Amino acid sequence: MYLMATESIKDVVETAREKVEPVVRKARSAAKSAEKKAEPFVEAAKSAGRQVAAGFVPELYVQNANRQYDCAILLERCKADFEVKHHTSKIRSCRLYIKPEDNMVYYVINDIEDKLPL
Repeated sequence: MYLMATESIKDVVETAREKVEPVVRKARSAAKSAEKKAEPFVEAAKSAGRQVAAGFVPELYVQNANRQYDCAILLERCKADFEVKHHTSKIRSCRLYIKPEDNMVYYVINDIEDKLPL
């Protein structure tokens, strides 16, 4: 009796496998086809994301006592001042400290400290 039950279970499993296998193959084929169709869109989205990230430039301003200072302009002024005073344009590091109450921007470029009026 045990042998007959085992054989009938094997028959049921084999029959189920035969019925399911074509459905699984068809689903895998459809998934591969969809992946191939989506590939150009995925690549375009990645490319667009890189372009946005690469082209993103933040605008930073400091406002105090009804005056506004553009940080990008202050940065360029500090770089130009450094280049003139130290005869080099190679900048490895740069930090700005904007103090509107002193009407000054202090900068540290390549570990050299200096200041400019706002």
